[in-house]
Amino acid sequence: MAEIQSVLRPLEQFERLMHEIYNELADAFVEDAEAAGLFSRLAFEEDSHLRQVQFLRRLVRQNTAHFGNVEIDLDVLMREVEELEKALEAARRFSLHEALVIAIQFEGGVAELHARQAIAKANPDVARTLGNLHAGDERHRNALIELASRRGFRTS
Repeated sequence: MAEIQSVLRPLEQFERLMHEIYNELADAFVEDAEAAGLFSRLAFEEDSHLRQVQFLRRLVRQNTAHFGNVEIDLDVLMREVEELEKALEAARRFSLHEALVIAIQFEGGVAELHARQAIAKANPDVARTLGNLHAGDERHRNALIELASRRGFRTS
């Protein structure tokens, strides 16, 4: 069991890092208009996801009595955040194929999904917002897979 803020903090880090990674990739592939455009759009949308998680953190701080503890292994979530930090450091060195594969993996990340599900279970009132974040991740993952497919890259 974990206190809900201790789960929302790494989720906020996750969204911030995804935003930064996509910005780095957009810059790295500026010569490839299609790839740069996709990464720029995803960075913009990740910034929106970040703001939604920040809103949830404020909501929880202001209404602590309405939010219970969350059943999740925080170590798994923190390891995923650490992997994102490493990816951010290396983002400009990735080939397009590597960038797409890594982004697809992070968009389908299990730890983040479990954290969102656990929070929604602890407080069903926020389930819709968390569901919207998951739907956004799925759209991102599909867009990345489509670009990889058009370029002839294997992603699995």
